[in-house]
Parts: sequence; structure tokens; C-alpha cells
Amino acid sequence: MLLGIDYGTTRTVVAAVDRGNSPVVSFHTADGDTQDWYPSLITARGDARLYGLDAACHQDDPDWALLRSFKRPMATLGPAAQLPLGTGAVTALELLTAFLAQLRRDLVTRSNLRLSPQEPLEAVIAVPANANSNQRFLTLEAFRRAGFQIRGLLNEPSAAGIEYAHQARSAAPSARRELVVVYDLGGGTFDASVISMAARRHEVVRSAGIAQLGGDDADTLLLELALAQAGAQDWTAAERARLLEECREKKEGLHPNTRRVAIDLERGREGTGTVVVSTSAFYECCQPLVARTLLTLEEAMQDLDWGAVAALYVVGGASALPLVGRLLRERYGRKVRTSPYPHAATAIGLAIAADQEAGYQLQERFTRHFGVWREAEDGRAVAFDVVFGKDCRLPAPGEAPLAGIRMKLSIDNYCKFNGFMLLSQTRAEYLRCCASFSRGLGRQTFCGGTGTGEKAAECQLGLKDRLHPPIGQSLEMSDEFEQTQFTFFLQPQGMTQLWAQRIIEHNEEHAAIEIT
Repeated sequence: MLLGIDYGTTRTVVAAVDRGNSPVVSFHTADGDTQDWYPSLITARGDARLYGLDAACHQDDPDWALLRSFKRPMATLGPAAQLPLGTGAVTALELLTAFLAQLRRDLVTRSNLRLSPQEPLEAVIAVPANANSNQRFLTLEAFRRAGFQIRGLLNEPSAAGIEYAHQARSAAPSARRELVVVYDLGGGTFDASVISMAARRHEVVRSAGIAQLGGDDADTLLLELALAQAGAQDWTAAERARLLEECREKKEGLHPNTRRVAIDLERGREGTGTVVVSTSAFYECCQPLVARTLLTLEEAMQDLDWGAVAALYVVGGASALPLVGRLLRERYGRKVRTSPYPHAATAIGLAIAADQEAGYQLQERFTRHFGVWREAEDGRAVAFDVVFGKDCRLPAPGEAPLAGIRMKLSIDNYCKFNGFMLLSQTRAEYLRCCASFSRGLGRQTFCGGTGTGEKAAECQLGLKDRLHPPIGQSLEMSDEFEQTQFTFFLQPQGMTQLWAQRIIEHNEEHAAIEIT
């Protein structure tokens, strides 16, 4: 079974590939209803944890701690970072893996798909366009560990662009090139991308984004207005988490003609009653947030010929807030088009991309700088050397790899790993440090040796295997040559390999480099 899975901040949406169609998968809730999304929720009590649909059953139970929007902190955490949950702590990678494993089980037992437990599930998945390498690696690795076979990883607005092309242009695909600007406001992030389309060939021209801005921030503003109206009370973190779910649900029920919204504070604590917030006050608080998205949108559209733009395509669950559509139409007029499925556009686009018979080809670009951290000013500072700049075009399948070269001259005998630096006075002490780190990690991390003959070949093999395919992990490479030339090759579809070509000048010195 081929799937497109959009793991979202508040909702995870799945679309299937079904004989040329991309229907959104529906799930059966505990009360017998169906819904076309899967809750991105986790609850904990003691050492017990529940995920997704099971967690939703206990989100209002004060005996269970509620963790909502856990995608947001993962944007700034490494895979091994610890998150407190219940009476213990769990790594970000373990937490996301457990959530996705439950999603996989529920696709078999609680969805409208007819699947057997042993049936392989292949998926194209997505991350925010502005996601860093840690978030990309964490998402890929968690899906793999949860039992999904990953067919591809796309940026969310790029997938939404495919959904736009499929529903707006599939009736009469045009060879004429046109531009579509995607405005993607989700629960935790905002992305804007300019996509050039001709027939079924798409090329991302430019992207911009805000990593920590989305519908969650509007929920918080609505909650603060409600609590201010209720008067000063000492609300616990657990009570606020339940009230944020109340505010999210009421926010998603707003219509352009809604004038007031009632917030049930009883959901957080018994005996606190209900307060009524005017939508005009709420929209006034939200306006600076939407204004920030418009500034980022303008950044993505810099130097763009507006006359060549076919549509400003609005997607993402939080884009349904009436204020968003009103401000976009005031500025951009009739070219603003909202997806028929704002919360599901990305998942549908991913499913279409997974379907080879659909014939879509996507040309991506870097959405962040790719480069090397190094010491500067004789070790007093750290500098970042850009190898491939933001918006640099990535090679398409079948094209030659993208190559860049950085030169590094060593200044001392040292090795560095995850923030720890070891200085050595002698070659023997230096190599012992490297060996100690290697044993502690349980795998080959450092490349040492004489640099000649068989040892040099082992060094290069170990380096290549270490970086392919776990993108985003830092690698410390040490060798005993004063000058080392590194060539970076980015293979099609985002896989990264690092090959080192050594230029031997002085074999009594050492060089070290860290890739992030």
C-alpha cells in the first residue's frame, strides 16, 4: 500500500494511492465517529503512555498528563535529547517512533483501509521547508523504525503545490510555464514557496519560512484572553494543556460571521464556568502573527513578476482562520485561492507524488545553508563556512551530483565530539583519545591511520559509511595530515555522502572537521 503521510503539529493526515486517486484516510474514534485526521497527541500516567486515538480518549482526564504539539520542540532537539513525560523521560526519537508505530497499527485496525498486519506500508513523507537537518533526520529515522518503508521525503509546500497542480491543471495540463506561490500555515510552522510549473514538471524557485509560528500561537492568544476575562487564578500546566485543546477546537469552528466564541473553562478545572471572548479582540491579537507570515511571504516572492503568478495557493489547517483569508485577499486580490482541503493538501500531494503513474517530477532547492563549522581567530571563535547556499538547486534524478570543495589547514592536534574538545601533545596520546571515543560510541567514528596503502582505504570507507544515509548527525573526522581537501556530493533525492581526498604535505600534523 502506497501512502502520503503528513505528520503535523496538531493533526497527522494520511492519503492513499488508489487507482489514480488519492483519498484521505479516515479513522474510527472510540465513540463510533469517523474523522479524516489522526490526533498528534500523547498522554502519560506514571510509566504508561498512550498515543494518537488512545491518547485522545484521556486528554481531558486530570490523572493523565497531556503532551500536545510535540512536533514543535523536536525542531530544536537532537534525536537523543530527553523530554520529560509522566514520571520519567524519553528521547525525542523514541517518542516519535512510538507515536508513528501506533499510527501504523491504527491504520490496520482503526481506519477505512483494508490492510493486513503484515502488509508493507510504503510512504512519501514531508517536513516543513524550513526544517533543519536534525528534524529531517529525526523524522526519517522515526518513520523507518516504526515500520514504514520510505519512498521519499518532500518539503510540505512542495507537496501542496503538487496537489494544486493535480486538481487545478490535470484536466488540461499546460506546457506553458506558470508560477504558483504556496502559503502554508500549519499548527506549528509557516512556509512559503514559489514553484514553477510546466505540465507535470515542478521546480521550486525560492522558499522562506518561520520555524516557530502557527495555529498553536493563536490558541495561546485565545486562551490568554479567556483567562484574563475569568480573573486571576493559578492554573497548572496540565490544566492549561487541556484548555489549549478547548481553544483549538473553538478556533477551528470560527466562521467569517462569528462575533463571539465561548470558552469552557470547566474543561481545565471544575467550577470555573464559561467565558465569552469577542472575535474582534481575538483577531486584533492575532494580527501581528499573520503580519509576520506576510513579511516572510514577501521575502519568498522578492523580485517576482506578479503578473506571471497564476495563484497564491493557501493551505494548512491554521490558514482556515478567517483573519488569514481576509488579509491575504486585501493584499493580493483575486489570485488568492484556498485549497478545497486546507488541512489535507500536503498529504494528498504526497500520495500523488508517490504514484509513479501520475508522472510528476519535482526539482527542489536548499532551504537552508549547507556547510562546515570550524574554528576561527586561532580557536577563540567558531565560524560557519557555506558550501552550498540557500536556494541552491539540487540535482534531479539522473543528473550529475552537486559538488563543492572546502580546504582546511590544521593548527593543532585535537579531536572534537559533541562539544567536547581533547587536546593532545603527542601523536600517541591523540590516537588513544580517538580510540576511546570510538569504543564508547560502539561504532567507528574517527578515521585515523598512516594515510598510506590499506589504512588510507579503510579511512575513506569508514568516513563514507558513517555519513550515508543518516543526514544531520555530526561527524568528527581526524587525520594526521596538515592539509585535507573535502569534496561534498549531494546525490539525487537528498541523500548525502561525504568523500575525503587527502593531500599529504606534512604527516606529523592532524586535521579535524565537523559536519552539521
